[in-house]
Amino acid sequence: MAARTRRADIGVVDLARELGISTATVSRALNGSPAVRPELAERVRQHAQARGYVANRLARALSANTSRAFVGFVIPYVDTPAYSAVAAECARLFSEDGPDGTQMILTITENDPERELRQLRELLASRVAGLVISPSTHVLEDTKRLLASVPVVELHRACGIDAPGVFSDDEQAMVESVLHLAALGHRSIGYLGTPVALSNGATRLRGMRRGAVLAGLDPDGLPTCLIEPTTDNGQRGVLELLERPDPPTALLIAGGALSIGAARAVRASGRRLPEDLSLVVYGDPSWFALSEPPLTTVAVPYPELAKRAARLLLDRLDERPGASGGGQHLIKPELVIAGSTGPPGGSSRR
Repeated sequence: MAARTRRADIGVVDLARELGISTATVSRALNGSPAVRPELAERVRQHAQARGYVANRLARALSANTSRAFVGFVIPYVDTPAYSAVAAECARLFSEDGPDGTQMILTITENDPERELRQLRELLASRVAGLVISPSTHVLEDTKRLLASVPVVELHRACGIDAPGVFSDDEQAMVESVLHLAALGHRSIGYLGTPVALSNGATRLRGMRRGAVLAGLDPDGLPTCLIEPTTDNGQRGVLELLERPDPPTALLIAGGALSIGAARAVRASGRRLPEDLSLVVYGDPSWFALSEPPLTTVAVPYPELAKRAARLLLDRLDERPGASGGGQHLIKPELVIAGSTGPPGGSSRR
């Protein structure tokens, strides 16, 4: 791996000189001391961040073993099966397959673009060799410019930068899910997905609509709810769909966190699967097999996604861009049919 240029470390003395205040005041401000006026403390913190002081302090700790490389792993959430599984697998792969045991630094943006930008600045100031990133819903232009300065691989989501990416082939999976429900006799299929501002949200919605057309259904007539991908939103979105005057006979949930919330909402509604309602969820079938009945699942091969993303980044760091190829790498999910889908219940529906 090519050596990276090291920046000069910024210390408290430098910050104090540049701000025209004492080193003691700088130290107290950075440590959150109430003895420093809030407006002055904020000015010190902003200047320290702009000069890379906080990030460089981390970099000095990481540099204790300079034979190792460090890569950043930037994700919106960690408390969902999709991101926790891929993060754990990528960390293992980087450690085992990277030069001298490459180590991964995990950052969680909470899907906040401002936080995403701050964390990216700190990672780059810490001299990470490259990044795997699952971007936030609304990526800032400053973030895109920073991403252009380092080897990057996108994962799950794309934000329009010139970088290779690894994604689940969700469009075809949604087509197959709609066709499965239509073959069972469902004509009113509710769809709960993520906003089209997310690249995978747009892909999944496109697949649902294409599947509806192939099944002879009007995609504009299917009950649809697009919502940010959290567990609470999954529960809220399903309840909204089920509380309609003419509720759907089947639900297709297009997101892992949404699916967990959706399963909770269906249980809370008292509807029986599949007698009263058919349900297709998205994500890891090992989780949804624990339900009673087991849930029909768009099963995403998260270990394969992680393996491909880690390999792509390591190849880029080794300056072998052709080894795994650029562009989009699509990993095909599998529709695992289980007990939560069946013919419409007819008169047994509530």
